[in-house]
Amino acid sequence: MHSLQIKHTLELIWVKACLNLRSEVSVNYLSYTWWIIEPLLHMVVYYIVFSFLLARGGDNYVPFLLTGLIPWLWFSKTVSHTMGSILHGKELMNQLYIPKIFFPLTFIVQDGVKQIIVFTLLLAFLLLYGISPSLTWLDSIVIIFVQLLFTIGCSLFAALLVPFIRDMSFIIPTGLQFMMFCSGIFFNYHDIPEYAQHYFFLNPMAVILAAYRDILVDGITPNWIQLGYVSIFSLLSIVVAVFLYKKLEYVLPRVVLE
Repeated sequence: MHSLQIKHTLELIWVKACLNLRSEVSVNYLSYTWWIIEPLLHMVVYYIVFSFLLARGGDNYVPFLLTGLIPWLWFSKTVSHTMGSILHGKELMNQLYIPKIFFPLTFIVQDGVKQIIVFTLLLAFLLLYGISPSLTWLDSIVIIFVQLLFTIGCSLFAALLVPFIRDMSFIIPTGLQFMMFCSGIFFNYHDIPEYAQHYFFLNPMAVILAAYRDILVDGITPNWIQLGYVSIFSLLSIVVAVFLYKKLEYVLPRVVLE
């Protein structure tokens, strides 16, 4: 793909993502407010279940829960949205030529724009809750970038797998649910025996969520070595995914029609 084609595709992705966002809010009475209400509803439900019904957590459980749940929702919703993007775009791709990576990238951009607002609200909530900001909060920009890389890699592969193996549209959501409970959203990794923490942090999202909490709640430096491994893994995943998209560029239109 030439540089002019890349520029045109990126512009097209941005326009399509903006149109999708406008279409999404136009069908709801509360419009853009749902971008705020939805993560809050998730937080309330999980807070009631784990803090009251199961009597877990402590005084700072609300910020602890939010700093894990909000980044997780970004990851899981993006993967869920992108996994069927190529299948849903079969009519368009069979009418005109368009790079197939366009379809998942549109949803990645779309969910990323929404997440900027949600992250801003998270920081505002932490301040109102009484957590003092520190210089380590600036490191959250790096963590967001690392999570973005990991999300892109997983999303591109999810979107590519589903057209070839349709059962993946059922397997991926189940895998996300399993991954959610293994990422430390509802519990502190310090509660895990030290020998088991090594296996726990094989999960990239566990590393990312722990880093958010280290920075935003505890005000300490995250484990940059672990984050470095996640970054390298994510970059390699993206490179391999882009290669596969290029290799299967003219195969996918036939596959989606089967």
